Amino acid sequence: MSELAATASLSTNSEPALTIFDQPTTIAAAVIISIVGNAVFIGMPMLVGAMAESFGFDEQQLGWLASADLSGVFVASIATSLLLNKVNRQWLALLGIIISIAANYISTTITTFEPLVAIRILSGIGGGICYALGVATLAGSHHTGRNYSILLFALVAVNALELYSFPSISERWGVNGIFLFFCGAFVLIAGFVRWLPSHSLKTTSDSRVDTIVDTTTLTALPRWVPWLCLAAVSAVYINVGAFWAFIERAGVDAQLSDDFIAKTLAIGTLFTLSGCAIATWLSSRYGQSKPLLWALAVMTGLLIALALDINPTSYVIGATLFNFMWLFIDVFQLGTLGNIDHSGRYAALVPAAQGLTQSISPAIAGYILVEGYGYGGVMILCAFGTSLAWVAYRVVYQALQQSTPDLADAS
Repeated sequence: MSELAATASLSTNSEPALTIFDQPTTIAAAVIISIVGNAVFIGMPMLVGAMAESFGFDEQQLGWLASADLSGVFVASIATSLLLNKVNRQWLALLGIIISIAANYISTTITTFEPLVAIRILSGIGGGICYALGVATLAGSHHTGRNYSILLFALVAVNALELYSFPSISERWGVNGIFLFFCGAFVLIAGFVRWLPSHSLKTTSDSRVDTIVDTTTLTALPRWVPWLCLAAVSAVYINVGAFWAFIERAGVDAQLSDDFIAKTLAIGTLFTLSGCAIATWLSSRYGQSKPLLWALAVMTGLLIALALDINPTSYVIGATLFNFMWLFIDVFQLGTLGNIDHSGRYAALVPAAQGLTQSISPAIAGYILVEGYGYGGVMILCAFGTSLAWVAYRVVYQALQQSTPDLADAS
């Protein structure tokens, strides 16, 4: 009864009843746990470089090590989705934290390739549990667009912090310094676990149950709707994986200087932060579905333009708008799933949907380049992903309008 007394409120004509998932402490805990859970992925380029310098692994081995962490996140996302509404969420978070601390500490004692691959898979599982759990917790809130904007804004800020600090850590202590940094970060977030709701919220008329939430949205929709949203997330990350892997090489191919490319990509990262802020504003005014459809259309047009020609002007515009639209689209994708299912079961699968195509699309792009289709061919692959996502979300929007009109343009 304590959580109900603390969080439930009477509905008004304009606002739904708030729950423990809308409390600032819950949102803060979910954001912080998600960020640290995703910290290894965010810092992957620097971690790979540090492993190369410390262990002397070749590029193929480094690729396997990067894939090991990503595959762990993929497995953890699926497992978290299955367990999310069956076990105590606080215990699940602690399990992920313990696995991550142990795996990263053990990584400091290993110098050979095969054992390190195995332990990095375990590290990915621990971090993936925390990341998926945090994303799922935010899905239980009512202002999902705003809350996911906060999460993605914070992820970009942490990315900048890691870009700045990891080279210094690696130079002084080697890759073990980075592994111990991750250990310390997971130790710190253990203190935030108590602010997570222990269980999902379920609609009930039993006054003895201390948590409530509206699950009628999901039951009113066709069962394929959330799965189509997840398929659209995977389609978007065809673009993200291929574009981000080869945008630097595309600039080199267009005979742009290394300094010009580096400054362009750095400036583009700053626009990522503005994308989160503008997404929050648009969500409050127009809901999430329409801005998402427009964003995917603009992204597709941008990629087609880059396929036709990459020059200094188009490169700056392309890299800047890509960073802006990427996080912009992510906010609305997460928010749409959160509005459809506040239990968070489908939102917990977002890391798996992202990782599925993010890990294979660079290989497909590499094949396109080997076959002689150039970077224009890579941009067409990226545009295919975003256009596929546009079609999927257009179908989802139509289903929402027919089954739950109030949700179709919800913020």
